[in-house]
Parts: sequence; C-alpha cells; structure tokens
Amino acid sequence: MTPHVLVVGAGLTGLATARHLRAAGHEVTVVDALPEAGGVMQSVVRDGWLVERGPNSCMLTPEMAAMIDAVGLTPALVRANPAGQVRYIVRDGRPVPVPSSPPAFLTSPLFAFAGKLRLLREPFIGRRQGAGDESIADFVRRRLGTEVLDWAIDPFVSGVYAGDPETLSVGHAFPRLVALEREHGSLIRGAIALARRRGAARATQAASGQRGAMISFRDGMQSLPRAMAASLGPRVQCDTRLVALAPRGGDGVRAVLERRGTRADVDADAVVLTVPAHALRTIELPSAAGAAVRRLETLRYPAVSSLALGFTREQVAHPLDGFGCLVPGRERRDVLGILFSSALFPGRAPAGHVLLTCFIGGMRRPDLGMAPTSLLLDRVLPELTALLGVQGDPVFVEHTTWPHAIPQYELGHDHMIEAATAIEGAVPGLVVDGQFRRGVSVGDCVAAGATLAGRVGEMLAGRAGTGGGAVPLTSGRRSAV
Repeated sequence: MTPHVLVVGAGLTGLATARHLRAAGHEVTVVDALPEAGGVMQSVVRDGWLVERGPNSCMLTPEMAAMIDAVGLTPALVRANPAGQVRYIVRDGRPVPVPSSPPAFLTSPLFAFAGKLRLLREPFIGRRQGAGDESIADFVRRRLGTEVLDWAIDPFVSGVYAGDPETLSVGHAFPRLVALEREHGSLIRGAIALARRRGAARATQAASGQRGAMISFRDGMQSLPRAMAASLGPRVQCDTRLVALAPRGGDGVRAVLERRGTRADVDADAVVLTVPAHALRTIELPSAAGAAVRRLETLRYPAVSSLALGFTREQVAHPLDGFGCLVPGRERRDVLGILFSSALFPGRAPAGHVLLTCFIGGMRRPDLGMAPTSLLLDRVLPELTALLGVQGDPVFVEHTTWPHAIPQYELGHDHMIEAATAIEGAVPGLVVDGQFRRGVSVGDCVAAGATLAGRVGEMLAGRAGTGGGAVPLTSGRRSAV
C-alpha cells in the first residue's frame, strides 16, 4: 500500500516537502491552522498598493527557478530593478552606499582608514585554535576587525535575522564563513578560491539570467505558495489544527486533527512538522518528549513590525536608487532597516507615489516589535525625515506585527537540534524540522523540501512493510469541541 505522509505546516517548507514526497510516489496530506497556505509569505493589495507582509523578494537560484517553473509561475516572475544592486548603510546619520569593488572600498566613507588597514591583515591571521561555538561578533572581530563588525556585519545580521551578532552562532547562522576559514585559513583567500572554482558555473548562471537575480512576482511573493498549494489540490487542508501526536500500534503515527470544531484521528506512516519551534507547546505529545519540548520553547523568535508607508514622490528627497538602507546599532535609531519597495519592483505603488517598508523591533528593540501603529509612526517618521528627507505624513499605512518573527541561531544552538531529535525519538515516524534547522531565507525553505522528503524516504525504506494509508479527516473517531 502507498505510504501516507502527514505534513504539518503549509508554509514554503511544508509545501516543498509535500511536492517532493508526491514526486517520490507517496500519498500526502498537508494541514495548516491558518485559513490560507503560505505561512508568513503574505501579499496584500489595497487602493493600488501592493504590500508584502513577510518576505519581499528572493534570489533566483537554480532550485528556486525549477520550483517556479514546475508550478507554472515563470510568466509571472519579475526581476528587481538593476538599481537594486546598490545597498545603503547608515553612518553618521546619512545613507552611504556599500562598496561593491576593492577600489570603492578603499575610498568609501563607510569605514575609517584604520578599519580598512585592519581588513587588509585578514589573510595573515591564523585559524581559530580550539573547539566550541563562537559568536558572529567574536568571529568577525577576530578576522576582520571592529569596524567591519559595527558598520557592515551588525546591520546585515539585523537585516537577515533581526538578531544580535554577539549572541548568534556563526557556525549555525553563517556556516560558509566557518568553512572558508577552516579550508583556506582566510576569508579573503577562500573567497578568491571559491570564485575561481565556480567561474564556469557562474558564467552559465549569468547566461541564463539566474546569477544574482533578485525576484518577486507580478502579484507579490504570496503567488509562490499559492501556486505550490494549488499544484497539490485537495491534499492541502487549511483551517486544520494538529492537536496531538502519538505512536501508532506497529509502525507509524496517529494524529488528532481539529477542523471547524470537529476532531478526528488520522493515521500516517510518517509525520513531518515544519511549524515554528514555539508552536510545539500547543501539541499534545508523549510525556517522554516533555523535556525536549521545554528546551525548544527557549529558542527565541523576537517580535518584528513591518510598517509599509506610502508617500507622494515629491515627499521624499532621496533618489531611492537602490535596494534600501540598513541601520547599524551604533546609530542608536529605532528602525532596523528601510526597504525601497516601489523602486525594486513595478506595481508596488500608484503612479506618482513611492512605497517604503520599515522594519522595527527584533533583538535590538524588542520593546517596539509589538508596539501599536501610532507609536511606531511617532518613532519612524522623524527617522525617515533625517535619513531620506521625507516630509509630511504618509498617504498610505499598512502595519503588520509578527510576534514570533525569525528563529535565532544563538550560541548553543546544537542543543536545540538535539531537542528536536529527542522529540522524534519519542514518536517514531515523526520528523521535527524546518526553519529553525534549515535556514531562514525563502531559498532555504524551498531547498529544505528535498532534504525533508529525503529524510522521510530513508525512514520509510528502513521499515519492513510500510502501509496503513490515509484516513480521511471526515472519518475516524470524532469528538465535538
């Protein structure tokens, strides 16, 4: 009998996992408590504005291109304005372009002269001695110096993780940096060697228009999960909450699902949890998993607010000729970063208007992550005036609050991975995985699908006589809620 896999979570990771499982010949059901698939990837169209509540773009990697083509979205794909290659970082109260070449680096006001000299020493600094976890801040100070940490890495970490480089693990958050040091003894030498080794591949990607391409879709980023969910048809069941998991007699897992006030038992040969780590506390699990669940509950997901503000073009003095600007902690400002949304992709603002997306909160300002719209406007508008020359009130406001935004790969993150493994051990046939293990970017989530499907395939192949099949949600034990 065809094995049945229950995937919990209809975000990108869950949907990608389900598609790979289907391609491998498994029967799949995807459930999600939200009314629509997509997780945090939500696009809102209102009064001629297109706002991304979650991710605003992604990189067109080969894996991403394959997924987009497979679900029929290639005609809807839009590439970012070439000006989006320019990034700004605020220093001394003004946005400064990030240097894109060695000559630009030498003349850039972003780094002091002493910081530039310190960076040139990097190839002559030996590898780290000793084992154990190392923070991003300690790694960068050791190899690149404090200037690079304060004015490049700190704002970059805020932009990617809304996190603190002093507490994030470099080995988990940026494993490629650790690999470059380990393999080449230097980040600069490693980057040069990597560029040479991948020259042919990069040329091929450039010829196909994929290398370095930042993309979105005509109707916003939510187009991707919507198309992925549509490709799975009725196998995706939203408004459906996982209540409990327990080992099934023999091999497999018994799940209790709740949909519109009705609970039902569903048997599966395997269950894949792609929900955030903190959501595990809402699921009834065997007592043997209790300590591990409590450990995962300590994994921090700081609150972040996304404040999309529309202005007439005349209200903004800055040319908005780039991706946006990041704000280092040294600047002592409330906003983490500002995305020039309407400058990146067409159709994001009505004619004669611009859309700016501001991010507030994270580990730097947790007190503001859940703040009301009125307070954020009072804090953000003066900063937009100082940094971008914005005058007057916005003509459009869309405020989204994410109470648990991005998982923090902090020092000791290995213990979180061990906790997930322990939960799996308490429920044979269960896979606990997703963003807190596989990366936080859109590309990471799509790529994780193949990895998780592979884990399930190996698990099922290791059993003798899989089977059991799906039990529809409309059958089995029911209890009114």
